Amino acid sequence: MIEKEILIDYNIEIKETRIKKKCYWKKLKIESEIFMKNNKIKILTAFILIVALLLIWGTNDIVTTKYFISSERIPSDFDGYRIVQVSDLHNKEFGKNQKRLIKKIKAVNPDLIVITGDIVDRRKWGTKYMEEFLAEAKGIASIYYVSGNHEVWSFKYDKVKKILEKYNVNILDDDVKTIKHKNSEIKIAGIIDTGFEDREEYVPEILSNLKNKIKSDEYSILLSHRPEHIDDYAESGYDLVFSGHAHGGQIRIPFIGGIYAPHQGFMPKYTKGVINKKKTKMVVSRGLGNSVIPIRVLNRPEITLTVLKSEKYMN
Repeated sequence: MIEKEILIDYNIEIKETRIKKKCYWKKLKIESEIFMKNNKIKILTAFILIVALLLIWGTNDIVTTKYFISSERIPSDFDGYRIVQVSDLHNKEFGKNQKRLIKKIKAVNPDLIVITGDIVDRRKWGTKYMEEFLAEAKGIASIYYVSGNHEVWSFKYDKVKKILEKYNVNILDDDVKTIKHKNSEIKIAGIIDTGFEDREEYVPEILSNLKNKIKSDEYSILLSHRPEHIDDYAESGYDLVFSGHAHGGQIRIPFIGGIYAPHQGFMPKYTKGVINKKKTKMVVSRGLGNSVIPIRVLNRPEITLTVLKSEKYMN
C-alpha cells in the first residue's frame, strides 16, 4: 500500500514538474516574442531616425565644388581668377544672416560672385533670406545676376530688381558688361529667364544678339538659368556658361545620376558638373534650395568655385 502511495506521489510530482517546465518554456517564449517585438520597434525607430538625420544633413549641409576651366582665350591677367556661383537659393535659410553660406563663400576668396536665378521662390514668397544674403555677400566681391523662372513667374520681378539694385548687384537682363582685372578684360552676358513672356522660341536670336556685342577675340561668359539650352549656348559661341535650375536632379542614385529636373523631366541629362559642347563649357550648379520637393537625397546643397586658367600664361 505504501509503495502504491509513493508511486502515485512520484507520478504527481513528475506531472507537476512537466507542467512547470511547460509553463516555464511558454513564459520564456512569450518573453522572447515581446523582447524581439520591442527590439524590432527599437531597430525600426533607430533606422528611421538615422535616415531622417541623413536627409536633414544632406538637404542643409553646403558643399563647395571646385572646377578649373582653361583656355588660350582667357587673358593671362585672368589666370587664377576665381568665380563663385550661387544658384537656386529659393528663400532658403542657412543660419542667422545666412552665416553658413557666407562662410563658405568667404573661405574660397572669390574675385567674382555670379547668381544664376531663383534667388526667391514663387510658392513661398519672401525676400528676407535673399536680402540677408546680399547684405553680407556684397562686401566679398562684385555680384552679377540673372533671373530664374521663379522671379519671373512670381510676377514680382520688379520688386526683386529693386532689392538687387539696393545692394549694387549687376543685373544682366539681356545685357553684356565688361569685367576688368589688372590690365585685361573679359565680357559677361546674361539672359532673362525664358519663361518671361514666352521667350522660349526667341532664345537663339537673343543669344546671338548679345554675342554680337562681344568681339570675336574677347573671352565670353554667359549667365543663364536653364542648362537645357546648351545647344543654343554652344551655337552662339559662348566660351563659358553658368546655369542652375536642375537642382542636381533632386534625388541622385549612384552611377545613374539625378532622377528629375524641371523642364528636363525624368532622368535629366544636365544636372551638375561641367558639360562640353563644341567650344562651349557649361558649369551646372546643383543649387542650394528646394521648391516643390522639400528634401534632397545624395545631393547636398552646393556652391561652385570655378578657377580660370589661361593657357597663354601656361605657355
